[in-house]
Amino acid sequence: MNAEENEIYEFLKTRGDAYVCVTDISKFLGRGQRFQKDRNWARPILRRMEVDGTLEANPYGEYRIKGAEAQPSDFKQALQTPGVSLGDTTIIRIKDA
Repeated sequence: MNAEENEIYEFLKTRGDAYVCVTDISKFLGRGQRFQKDRNWARPILRRMEVDGTLEANPYGEYRIKGAEAQPSDFKQALQTPGVSLGDTTIIRIKDA
């Protein structure tokens, strides 16, 4: 990844599993003249990162880091979700059930 891709990746990492629109990314990372000249300057970079498999987009053209879906933190919830790792869930004691 080049410097712009790293900057975008780090920005999206702070947003968790939320999708972020291109304009917001361009505005936050392209402070000053860059955003004023082109409000969607990040679009080609985001598209390239999507093709490379780093990012995913929703039907509205918003982006997030690929695989950033929220994982259940409750053990009972994780048991009901197929394919979820139980390593990051909380432990339930008998008196809690």
